[in-house]
Amino acid sequence: MRTLFIVNPAAGHGRAGGRWEKARALAKNLYPDMELVRTEKPGHGRELAREAVSDGVDLVVAVGGDGTLGEVVDGYLAVPEAARRGTTLSTYPAGSGCDFSGHMGVPREPEAWAEFLAAGTRRRLDAGRATFRAADGAPRSRHFLNVAALGLPGEVALAVDRHGKFLGGTMTYLVEGVLAVLAAKARPMRLTVDGATEPEARYHLVAAANTSTFGGGMRLAPGADAEDGLLDLLTIADMTRPELLSLLPRAYAGAHAGRPGVVLRRARRIEIHSEESLPLNIDGDADGLAPVVFEALPKAIAFRL
Repeated sequence: MRTLFIVNPAAGHGRAGGRWEKARALAKNLYPDMELVRTEKPGHGRELAREAVSDGVDLVVAVGGDGTLGEVVDGYLAVPEAARRGTTLSTYPAGSGCDFSGHMGVPREPEAWAEFLAAGTRRRLDAGRATFRAADGAPRSRHFLNVAALGLPGEVALAVDRHGKFLGGTMTYLVEGVLAVLAAKARPMRLTVDGATEPEARYHLVAAANTSTFGGGMRLAPGADAEDGLLDLLTIADMTRPELLSLLPRAYAGAHAGRPGVVLRRARRIEIHSEESLPLNIDGDADGLAPVVFEALPKAIAFRL
């Protein structure tokens, strides 16, 4: 069995490498012939995963945070389906933000993780695909495992890109989220959900969630299920800044759903049109601009969990 560990030493403010060293010996016991490669630049994980899957590697393990795992997933799904059938993905959560691992119950502690991986079985998980406009105006698409969004999350992603995760994953997103809310302005958008076009409305946030959390633990879509073949669509309509600010702590507890102006529903395909160049947040990354299409890809990934 060919096993490749893709390690991002820059994840978690450079602490991923140290966390991984504690788990490496345990991984070696499970997979004596394991191979290991370290990422060297943004996007490198995507290239390495695509090469590994094309080469017939049986198990590819992403070592890092959601960004590292997102690159590996994108590389995996870039390979034609027939060619990737023999490859399974997994992860060791070593980054500052590990929302996917938290949602799926993957332990951070090395001994518990090794036991979890050894006992794991092959499961088919959903993914999402975002098709959007790149900064140069060219059409682009990429896959996501957790949440893709625009509005406030897009502004937060740009801020984190500029300033870095200076307080760690959760606290940085919280601080930048508060600052974004204080300057918030709802934007006009027109949604087409599973083929039905809705009247244009002003929204502070539109998000498509495959799993329940993002931003280091915010329970944006508390009922999201990565095995139901659907995306959870969350919209937050125009409201005052004090009202919006009051939703922030509720969102960390998953208690924002059902509040005035907050709507959660499920869909397979979501098209979002806007006359404004609204930035996107895709699994925590600032990447691309609206208009955008979010699509569910049922059972697209073989995952060992």
